[in-house]
Amino acid sequence: MTSLRLRLYSIFTRLVIKPWVQRVNDPAQARQAFEKHARRMHVHPARADYRNGVIGKVPVLWASAGPVSRPEVLLYLHGGGFIVGSPDTHKHMVADIAGSVGMEAVIPRYRLAPENPFPAGFDDVLEVYKGLLARGLRADQILLGGDSAGGNLALSLLAYLSCKNEEMPLCAFVLSPVVNLEGGYDSLKENAQSEVLLSADRFDELGKMYLGHQDCGQDCASPIHAKFDRCPPILFHHCNGEILRDDTLEMQRKLVSKGHDVLVRSWPNAFHVFHIMRGHFPEARAALDDVSAFLKARLTSSGN
Repeated sequence: MTSLRLRLYSIFTRLVIKPWVQRVNDPAQARQAFEKHARRMHVHPARADYRNGVIGKVPVLWASAGPVSRPEVLLYLHGGGFIVGSPDTHKHMVADIAGSVGMEAVIPRYRLAPENPFPAGFDDVLEVYKGLLARGLRADQILLGGDSAGGNLALSLLAYLSCKNEEMPLCAFVLSPVVNLEGGYDSLKENAQSEVLLSADRFDELGKMYLGHQDCGQDCASPIHAKFDRCPPILFHHCNGEILRDDTLEMQRKLVSKGHDVLVRSWPNAFHVFHIMRGHFPEARAALDDVSAFLKARLTSSGN
């Protein structure tokens, strides 16, 4: 049963936030609004700790909550349509996940489009991953996560590592990722009305802003096209009523056909990356707990 708080917030999102998403045209204005919303609305876990740093040439934010008892690191890639978002808009959620497992998380402040089109953001993510290895971490001591556009970047990183036959993270989780910038799947039209946050009409526009003049079919732009000969265990979350529902389902089919370990959780009455509203309704808490349980299970089964 859907909680009253989630139902009320979904109504607010549909009536207030979605119309704004449909009409805003200035990336700087959109970023400022997202950051302001995060400061006002996001609930931070107890004993949350954040500190800025640099890995390679990429600014990062380290996030944790409570004692850090494990050597592993969660590498988390924030969403925001490749245009908005930052470690600051997602740090409360990432600290929650990392703290529940007893580790630190690192969130790259990757370059955003349209000022820095593809592959700038991906290059930053790859530099941070290789920078963690250069600091002495083994690949199986890195856990990978991302949401929406950050989920695209996470899958693109896995696609790159598979193609280059390089070491993979221990596991990954992705929340409602974008997997195909060449064009949306059926849910883009089918869920245009049920989607309470994103605008189906602006899908192609955002893709063009991110890609610039680059080919949208590249593996590291649209990871659905990658071979994925190798892939670590991966958890997907998606919502039935969102326009990106089929991105998860198509990627699931592809990875399963390759024989990879894939787990998909569907949240029937929630909205796109509702996890970010931790502390506001129980569904967000349950979803974050599911992510934490997945990470703990992978750490246990690996013997780390």
